[in-house]
Amino acid sequence: MERRVRRFETASARAVSTLKKLKTLSTDRDTSTVQQPTIKTPEFDLYIVKHFFEAEMCREIVNDMRRSTVEPALTYGKGEATVDQQVRRVSRITPSSDTILYVARRLEAHRLMLEQHFHIELGAYEEPQFLRYCVGDFFVAHQDGNTGLINLESDRTRRISITLFLNDQSAPERDDNDSYSGGWLTFSDWRTGARQEVSGEAGMLIAFRSETTHEVTPIVHGERYAIVTWFSLRT
Repeated sequence: MERRVRRFETASARAVSTLKKLKTLSTDRDTSTVQQPTIKTPEFDLYIVKHFFEAEMCREIVNDMRRSTVEPALTYGKGEATVDQQVRRVSRITPSSDTILYVARRLEAHRLMLEQHFHIELGAYEEPQFLRYCVGDFFVAHQDGNTGLINLESDRTRRISITLFLNDQSAPERDDNDSYSGGWLTFSDWRTGARQEVSGEAGMLIAFRSETTHEVTPIVHGERYAIVTWFSLRT
């Protein structure tokens, strides 16, 4: 019993330490978002911000996710929320409320930059999804919304999709606990044959129009940690 109590106290101390770090980083760096250089790719109208999150913050979020509740992520392509691992095989994680609040605050602070790039007035964004892709996990080619193909409110209102990478993509021969291989975020256009692969970098934000076809290729090594969300049209 005494040994179990000690382990519980140690785990609790680590959790408290993480929350304190998140709050400190949040206070110190909330305004840094709009100062980061951006990359614009015309083929798919991608908007990329490197170092949206600093490396230390990415590590803190991933550590929080590793301690949190995990469940299979849902898909909505058939009109209702289901687990379909032929379409989307990935785990959704519920981290601490402090982590969720920090991410939400940073996204809100960047809204104006997104509006200026995409020339659209944005409304609310959906609750961020914290995702973990393990070896073999993937998400088939799909669109997030604004297609008119699915009778869902999200399809009608989603305009801008966001992906935040929390760890680095690496070469397959690199063997460590912090990176992954495979898991390319890949954009494609069947009309033109265009295709673009984006390599994940810890702390990088990528935004794109929700009707853009994209996929996550299967993970070959490691675990891929990311956050996704969607901004709707302002009404």
